[in-house]
Amino acid sequence: MALLGLHVVVSAQITFPMDTVKVNASRIPTSVKESGKSVSLFTREDIEAMPATSVDELLQSLPGVNINSRNAFGVQADIGMRGSTFSQVLVMVDGIRINDPLTAHFNNNIPVALAEIDRIEVIRGPAATSFGPDAVGGIIHIKTKTFSDKQNDANLISSTVDAGIGEHGLLLTDGGIFVRSGKLMLSGGLKTSISDGIEQSNPNYFQGTSSDSLFRNYFDLQTYSLSASYSINDAWNVYSRIGYDERDFSAKYFYTASTYDESTEQINSWWTQFALTRDAEDQHTELNIGYKATDDLFIFNPAFEPNAHTTGQLAFSLNHQFNASERFRISLGTQGLQKTIESTDRGNHENSSIGIYSIVSTPLTEELTGTGSLRLEYDENFGLELLPQFSLAMPLEKITLRTSFGKAIRGGDFTERYISSQINSLTPGRNIGNPDLEAERSYTIDAGFDLYPSPGFTFSNTVFYRASDNLIDYTLTNSDNIGNADNLQPDSEYFYTTNVSNSSTFGIETLISKYLMISPENLLHAELNYTYLYTTNDAGTVSKYIANHPKHDLSVILSYSSKYFGLTSTSSYIQRNKEVLSSIGGAIDADYFVSHIKLTVHPTGRKDLQLYTKIHNILNTKYQEYLGAQMPGRWIMGGIKWSFSKITD
Repeated sequence: MALLGLHVVVSAQITFPMDTVKVNASRIPTSVKESGKSVSLFTREDIEAMPATSVDELLQSLPGVNINSRNAFGVQADIGMRGSTFSQVLVMVDGIRINDPLTAHFNNNIPVALAEIDRIEVIRGPAATSFGPDAVGGIIHIKTKTFSDKQNDANLISSTVDAGIGEHGLLLTDGGIFVRSGKLMLSGGLKTSISDGIEQSNPNYFQGTSSDSLFRNYFDLQTYSLSASYSINDAWNVYSRIGYDERDFSAKYFYTASTYDESTEQINSWWTQFALTRDAEDQHTELNIGYKATDDLFIFNPAFEPNAHTTGQLAFSLNHQFNASERFRISLGTQGLQKTIESTDRGNHENSSIGIYSIVSTPLTEELTGTGSLRLEYDENFGLELLPQFSLAMPLEKITLRTSFGKAIRGGDFTERYISSQINSLTPGRNIGNPDLEAERSYTIDAGFDLYPSPGFTFSNTVFYRASDNLIDYTLTNSDNIGNADNLQPDSEYFYTTNVSNSSTFGIETLISKYLMISPENLLHAELNYTYLYTTNDAGTVSKYIANHPKHDLSVILSYSSKYFGLTSTSSYIQRNKEVLSSIGGAIDADYFVSHIKLTVHPTGRKDLQLYTKIHNILNTKYQEYLGAQMPGRWIMGGIKWSFSKITD
C-alpha cells in the first residue's frame, strides 16, 4: 500500500521488521537498527504516492536534506545534506557514483526514470571511508529493479506508463517495463519533462544590457535507459545498464548575478555500468564499473562565444566481504576514479584517484554493535589522505540509540578550479576558478535515537556537529586581489573560488510520524520533519554556497489512501538568510511557505488505473532559492497512470 514504506525509520513496524531491512550504510550491508546511522528509505509505493515528478522533489521532505532549486520538475537542483554544499553529497546509482566531474550542479541529472527505481536509500553523515571522496554530508543511493530484485524466482512481466499535461505547455511522461524470465531480468524506462516555461519580465532589459523585455524559463528534459541482469548460476550474477539523458533549458541567473546573463544550456550525457557479483556461503564479492560521458553547451549571452565542455568519468570498485568468525564481518576493497575534460573556457585537464579500505563490524556486547573502517586515498589533486570512521548502535525493544564519527575529504572539481580561465576580458559578476585550491577536510560527529512507542508511531531525533577546513566556495573578490587569473577587468568584483579557512555546522534533525490504519483499505499518515542548521565561517567572508541552506526547515506530509482515491500533500516552511540584488530582480526572502498536493482516483477500485491531479505550489508563493532564478508559482497539471503486472509460467 502506498506510503507504508515512506522512511524506514518511520514505517517499518507496519510493513516489515526494522532488524530485517538491509541498507548499505557502509560496504557491509546491515539492518537499519545496527547501522549506527540516520537512514531514510523511499520505496516504489512512496514514489507513486508523493506529488513529486523528480528525485530532488522526493528528497525535499526529508529531515537533514536541503534542496536549492533553480526551476521545478527536475530541471536543476542542488542537493545538500546536513548543511553541506551541493558538492559534498555523493549520488550513486546501483553501486556506482554519478557525481559529475564538470560540476556538482549536474549531480541531479539522474539517468533513470522513476518507474525503474526500486528504492532510494538516504544515508546521513560522512561515508567517505566506504564510498570515497565527496561523501561529506551523506549519500543518495538509487537502486533499480534489475539491480535489487534478485530474491524472487517467479517469472513476471510488468509495466507502468504515467503521462500528464499541464499549464505552460507542460508534458510529463514516466514509464517502464520489467521482465523476469528464469535467470534473466530486463528493464527499460523513459522520462520526459517539457514546457514552454513561464513568461517573465527580463531585468536585463531595464539595465540596458538586453533588447528583450521578456523571457521564458523553458525546459526540455528527456531520459532513456535499458538494463539487464542474468544469474549465471547460484553463485554468479552479471548486471549491466545504459542510459541517455538530454537537457535543453533556460539557465538565466542559474550561475551568475550578471546583468548580461541570458543563459541557455544543452547537456547530453551517456551513462553505462557493469557489475559482476559472486555469492558463496558467507562471502560476497562484487566488481562495479561505470562510465559517464557528457557534452555541455553553455551560452551565457548570444553576443558572447558559447562555452563547450566534454567530460568523461570512469569509476570502478572491487569489494569482498566475508565472515571472519561468528562475531566479525569484514569488508576489503579498492575504488578508483579517472576524470577528463576538454573545455573552451576551462581548458583540457584530467585527474585520477584511487583508494583502498577495510571495514569491520562486530557485536561489542549483547546489545551494542560497532562498525569501524579505515581508508587510504590518493588523489592527484590533494595527495595521500587517511580517512577513519566508526559507528555504534544499540537496538533495544522500542528504541535504537546510535552515534557515529567520520572524516571526509573533497577536492575541487574542474569548474571550481578552472571556470572562465580561458575567456578573454571576463565581465564582472561572473565566476572565476582557482587552480591552486586545497582539498576540503571535515570531521563530523552525531548522536541520536529512533523511538517506536507503539505500532505506526515513530519519533526520531539526531544532533550533529561538523568542523571543516579549507571549504571551497565562491567569494566576492576584487580583481586586484586575484593573482592567478589574467583575464579580469581591473578593480571589478568577481565570484572567485577560494578556500574559506574554516567553517562549523551544528544541526538538529527531528522526525515525528504516525500511521493510522482505519481499515485494511483506509490509511491515514501524518509526518512532521524539522531541521535546524547553524553554520559559521570566517567573519566578513561573503561566500556563495557554504551557508546557502535554510536555518529552519519544517516540512509536513499529510496523506489519506483508500480503495477508490488518495490525497497527499507535502508542505515546507523555510527560514534562511535574506538576500537582495535588485539589478537582476534577485530576492531570497527570509521565510516562505510552499505546498504541493496530489489527488488520485482509482476508477476500478484497484491501483492499476489511476487518474490524478497535481497542483505545484498551490498557494502561488513567490520565492527564489538562488538570486534571480524565480521559482514557478501555482502550476496545475493532470494525468493518467496505468500499471500492468502478470506472473507468467
